[in-house]
Amino acid sequence: MSHPRNPRRAYDADGSETPPVTVGQGLADGYRTLMVYCEAHNCGHGAEVPLKDRPPHLPVPDVTSKLRCSQCGGRRIRMMVNVTELYARAHGAGSTGG
Repeated sequence: MSHPRNPRRAYDADGSETPPVTVGQGLADGYRTLMVYCEAHNCGHGAEVPLKDRPPHLPVPDVTSKLRCSQCGGRRIRMMVNVTELYARAHGAGSTGG
């Protein structure tokens, strides 16, 4: 019997869960924020969420589990890497914040 998959986790070709990056690992790699977006109908509000305010052992995909949209109160929150920080790292600029 197979176990249900967690939608906030990645799985390899064999169906085994891939360990997610933790907040502490993200901070150590120079990331300071995540971009989050509300998926509620007719909202789409976006914001940067600081990682430093989260427990270091928390898996990054779980950061959104307790968030609510500050504009509409919705709980359907999508998260992604802050591309500004990603591009800065890719071009040798290091971290973009403190």
